[in-house]
Amino acid sequence: MSQAETPAAENRISRKDPVVVAYYQSAQCYYRPETEELIFIGDDHASQFETHWRDMSFRMDEFHRASANYSTALEHYAGASAKAALPPSEEEHRRKALAAAEHELEKNRAALKQQLGDFSLTSMSYDEVVELIPVVQANNGRNGKSKPYAYVKKGYLSQSQAGRKLHSVSLKGKDKRSAKGSIFSKDKNGNTRISTTQLAEQLTALEWPKIKLELKDVLKWTGSDFDLDKLKNDCVLFDWAESWEHSLKSEPTQLSANVDMSHGAQFMRFASNVGASAEFDVDKGNVALKGEAKAALTLASGKVNFTAYVPDRLGWALRYTHSNGNDFNMGLLRLCLTPELTGFVGASVQIEGQLQIARSGDQQVLVGQPGGRLPRFSERKTRGAVFHQQMAAEDEGLTLNAQAFAGARVEGSLKGSLQWLKPTPPSDLNPKVAGLLQSTGKYTDFCSIGSSIAGLAGAGAGGKFYCTFINGRFCFHVAASLCWGVGARGGVICEVGTNTIAEFGAWLIYQLYRLDYGFFDLVNKGAFIAYGQYCVMQMESVKHNIYAAFEKSVWSIESVGLEFDAFIRSVVSENKGKLEASRRRNQLAKNIINQPSQLLLHTPEAKGILLYVLTRHGVWDHLDFENRGDGFIPDIYSDRKNAVIWVLKSIQTISEWNKIMCRMTPDGESLASDNDAALVVKQQEQHLVNFLQEGINRDQDMYKAKDELAVIYKNLKAEVAWGYALAMNDTVYYRLNSVSNSHYPARCAFGPYEDHSTHLA
Repeated sequence: MSQAETPAAENRISRKDPVVVAYYQSAQCYYRPETEELIFIGDDHASQFETHWRDMSFRMDEFHRASANYSTALEHYAGASAKAALPPSEEEHRRKALAAAEHELEKNRAALKQQLGDFSLTSMSYDEVVELIPVVQANNGRNGKSKPYAYVKKGYLSQSQAGRKLHSVSLKGKDKRSAKGSIFSKDKNGNTRISTTQLAEQLTALEWPKIKLELKDVLKWTGSDFDLDKLKNDCVLFDWAESWEHSLKSEPTQLSANVDMSHGAQFMRFASNVGASAEFDVDKGNVALKGEAKAALTLASGKVNFTAYVPDRLGWALRYTHSNGNDFNMGLLRLCLTPELTGFVGASVQIEGQLQIARSGDQQVLVGQPGGRLPRFSERKTRGAVFHQQMAAEDEGLTLNAQAFAGARVEGSLKGSLQWLKPTPPSDLNPKVAGLLQSTGKYTDFCSIGSSIAGLAGAGAGGKFYCTFINGRFCFHVAASLCWGVGARGGVICEVGTNTIAEFGAWLIYQLYRLDYGFFDLVNKGAFIAYGQYCVMQMESVKHNIYAAFEKSVWSIESVGLEFDAFIRSVVSENKGKLEASRRRNQLAKNIINQPSQLLLHTPEAKGILLYVLTRHGVWDHLDFENRGDGFIPDIYSDRKNAVIWVLKSIQTISEWNKIMCRMTPDGESLASDNDAALVVKQQEQHLVNFLQEGINRDQDMYKAKDELAVIYKNLKAEVAWGYALAMNDTVYYRLNSVSNSHYPARCAFGPYEDHSTHLA
């Protein structure tokens, strides 16, 4: 189309609307960063060549736009229901819009995968692509806009070379004297960097007369009128090099700043849709991806910092079959994934509809699942995920050897967290507004995906979703099929760290509350006991992080039990050290009074143990002057009595009350059998009354003690009020929430939202 008689444009008449077909000169010169070559396309093949890579870019861009549109539809659905109760017609309208967006996304995914070929777990690749920079002659110097990246299939490029439709010329020095002519070099840390200075030399000085002479023959052969003298002044290559160098400088650490020209990195950039970027962003050196998964690609290293919610930001309504055969609703959970993705592995995560967990050595990595499909939103909305405790074979984990990962650059291990939709109390407890909350809860981390699975092999024993205690940490195994649906493989190993132990407790106790304090199958019995023991020891020693000591010493369940036994012997000592034991019980009481909200994170067993410890008293306790209280009139065991009342105020239901009364023992074991539970409860209640009436005026204190217990018991709920946060049973919030929350989980916060109208890539 370089002929002078070719029109700039022409009109085509249509019965609907006239069409203007514009002609333009196809790019005939490309730069291949991988080999540092200039590639010249024959004049008769330039348009066809550009059509190929533009079609590649178009398919990828359509997929990314569909992904962004689906995310927007999901956001609109969640946002509208979070603010007000939607009428059925409006909810149905939004659901249909979401289903249409989901269908469009899957259609574009299928079209893209048809063009890219199947993702292979054996070779960890799709059909390879070659990354090119279309070189243009900008008239406005460095302010001129550049062409986007171009990606062509390697097979198509080879076919063009075989058909003598293109010719390449290397810009690198070919003899020893000019061997340093490559734009890529190693820094002091061994990382590959890019040099704009060397690029300038390539285009201006380095063997330029020889290259220019060679290029003249190439241009004559291709029939091109490309001006070689303007090539060295073109801004495209310098903008490209500077944007890559800038992206390396923006890396968190210098050690991770690396130019990656591997085939996997090239494909990663293609999968991240950089070819649709309007221009190089020299200032940022990256490309932001918009969609349900938020990500930003570092151009030079081909590395994406990825954040995605699985199965989506609304989460799964998880139910499992209880040991008694009934279905138990666990509420909404989701995985929050924040891995570093690289190479073909990272590309597969972005492109495939379903993901899976793979293990390379002792690292957990995220990989695409070929041929997988997430359950439709309508399925997740209406049915949720129902699972049995037993694991299927694919839940045991997918292990890929080093050969499978060859060239895939699996460097960043899987990171993220398991989150639950935590009911939260309102900031304003005014009864008039308590039922009109904009949000009744938000997603909260309660365990983290471990960077390494070394030593945690037993975390998967028991079920698709299972909690146990290994090496000083509470650990979870979460089957990939539970999150991504049937067909997904592998399992995520999560662990509870010192930063999430409180939220783990909140999650665990809320599940017990949901069961009305029945047996929770999904937590290992030994781990459950260890958590209760941890709660008691942590309450007595608030200045020290007991859980951090568990982690540091790599304790087992047995180690925790031995430490707890030693603690109980010391705090209820009836032999030597009796005075010290009395003072420790006093301190325990003060800690409970100072932070009573911590009791809402305690198991019934832990509360029973606390009541047992607080009510121990004898001669040495009477001799302890700290047991006289701070009032004008001395009151024996004043702090301990107040602490006992706080424990009772933390009880949520009548079922929990009965369990706590039966577990007022040094180890939390029940005193009751199946037939005499009611009798044991009455005996233990009387024991508390006897302790609370200790004092000068025993008759008056007895009536007061009985009245206190009666008032608390009268406030307790007979049934669980699902969807409300736990609160002390003497609060207005507790009394208001006597039935399940009709706004939960609809009016909840499901995560941050980004404006997709500024879709960049």
